[in-house]
Parts: sequence; structure tokens; C-alpha cells
Amino acid sequence: MINPNNDILVNEKIVEIQDLKQVVANFIDNNGTKTCDYCHGKSEITSSENPQKAVISLQTAAKTKYEFYIEVQDEITKAYYDLRATYASEILRKPSDNLTEKDLKEVKEAYPFILSEAQTE
Repeated sequence: MINPNNDILVNEKIVEIQDLKQVVANFIDNNGTKTCDYCHGKSEITSSENPQKAVISLQTAAKTKYEFYIEVQDEITKAYYDLRATYASEILRKPSDNLTEKDLKEVKEAYPFILSEAQTE
């Protein structure tokens, strides 16, 4: 949740913008069900079951500044890019900028970008 004061609330805790990428990556890569053989997460019960089921819900207050909203969205996107780059490097043994179409599809299936957006009153 982003409120008009530019506070980012993640599970009721305020998170600084510079920490958001890591918080998001930890949530996505959690491996809560221990069914993900490429995940590095701690299997915490408050995070995702696995990357295919990880949904990031981005909620904003009506008076949230657009520039800050974009900044938050960029940090979420960076978390996915980092996880995908790690997958490409560790699993496919390729740099993320040298993937075939087939490789790219596999990486996106491993870490699908699932974002739900809503505006609160």
C-alpha cells in the first residue's frame, strides 16, 4: 500500500523505497511449499508458496503522487528482473542478455510477473 505521505506499507510494516526490491524478491522467491528446486527463499509462512503463485498486490491511495507510484512499480519490476537473471545464470547457465526465445519463455514461466493493482478510497 502506498499512502499519500509516500509511505510504502508491506504487510503493515513501513518499507523504505531502497529496500523494496529485496523485500519483493524475498516474497516471490520464498518457496513456502518447498516445491521450487531453483528458489533460494527461507520458506516463511508469510510469503509466497512459490514464484508461480506469488501475486504482488499494489494498492495506492487516491492522492498518491504518480511519480512515486512509478518509482514503486520500478522497484517491483527490478525484483523480477533480478530473479530472472539469477535463474538464467544458475539454471540455464547463460547471461540474461543472451537468451533465446525458448530460454526467455522458460525464465518468464519460472518467475511470472503477477501484479494486481488497486486504488483505495
